[in-house]
Amino acid sequence: MNRHHDDPPPGFGYRLLALLLHPLWLVHALLHGRNHALAEYSSLRRSHYAGDDLPRVWVHASSVGEVRALAALVNALLARGDDILFTSFTASGYQAIQRDFGERLVSAVIPIDCAWHCRRFFSSYRIRLALVMETELWPELLYQARQQGIELLLVNARLSRKSLRGNRFIRALLGRTLGYFAQILTRNRRDREAFLRLGANADDVHILGNLKTQRSTVRATPARIVAREYLLLASSHGGEEQDLLAARPATLRQLLMVIAPRHPARSKRLQTTFSQLGLRCAVRSQQQAIDTDTEVYLADTLGEMKSLMAHARVVIMGGSFDDTGGHNLIEPASLGCAIVTGPSDSNIRDEIEMLGNGEGVIQVDSADACWHTVASLLEQPERAQALAREARARLARQPDILQAYLDAITSRL
Repeated sequence: MNRHHDDPPPGFGYRLLALLLHPLWLVHALLHGRNHALAEYSSLRRSHYAGDDLPRVWVHASSVGEVRALAALVNALLARGDDILFTSFTASGYQAIQRDFGERLVSAVIPIDCAWHCRRFFSSYRIRLALVMETELWPELLYQARQQGIELLLVNARLSRKSLRGNRFIRALLGRTLGYFAQILTRNRRDREAFLRLGANADDVHILGNLKTQRSTVRATPARIVAREYLLLASSHGGEEQDLLAARPATLRQLLMVIAPRHPARSKRLQTTFSQLGLRCAVRSQQQAIDTDTEVYLADTLGEMKSLMAHARVVIMGGSFDDTGGHNLIEPASLGCAIVTGPSDSNIRDEIEMLGNGEGVIQVDSADACWHTVASLLEQPERAQALAREARARLARQPDILQAYLDAITSRL
């Protein structure tokens, strides 16, 4: 590979910060792996890789949601015959890659963002092109990739308002890191303008659309795993469950509430929360049965979200009643669900606009408004059905975003 010595390094300030944070990253890797029952997570973060010498396309996504968003693109590359190295930052993302792709590709976790770990990562694999999802901008890792002559593409690229409002050090670091990318493939005009404000070259920033809003490939309804009629709170975060359950009106408490947290490792804490609220709970990971007295079913497992969504009376999307910014609405829309999402929407504004607020999805401004909307949908099932039909119809009219990304990527292979 041709080395690229003209790319500026992350800088003394960042490298000193990374060195100071290194012990904390080691502790985080140990605890994070233990919390997810993933013994190898810590060693992978410390760049202990089996490695191989196949010329691979490296695909990187932060966590489960991004892994799922990239799944169709990765499958298309595999169908072409490309050898793939698929990495994640989180243990849950790594487990999702292993579960969804198995032996069809190599899965790993990115190293701690210090030079010696990153160099060992690139010495373990022969990478010919790198695809980085959304905002995974690790300065040292990407700099060392360029030092190995690896071409970098930022796909489904976006920048948060927090990044744009960062101090001078953060903005300068982001601007330098963006310079490592040959192309930045963004979701929309707003994203493109945000990258340009940070100094990205206008000729390198292109709008291809949001991979999370690509046309559905769902062909069959997943099997039902909950026998009772139920409401689903999907991909919820800490505090959302308690707030929503506390606000739930008495008239809805006879209907089973299924809660599928974004991070199943929170299961024990959630069980404590439900107990404190006086709710009778069954836990899926413990194979506890749902009976007529069960009020909450904690779906603390991975890989079953589609089945849970497909058969819910209404899907309430988590991450939208705190400051997370919302989670992917396309998956429940493609499954024919009636969807309610909360006021926090920085990650999903495109999806809300595409589905149509009040037409293919309903956005509410509080937990109380959420329950009012849910009650209305239950009382008027034809309205819930119309909501689901409209969402599916709008998905079907979307351009083939996947093909646009595939064309841009394969032109460089």
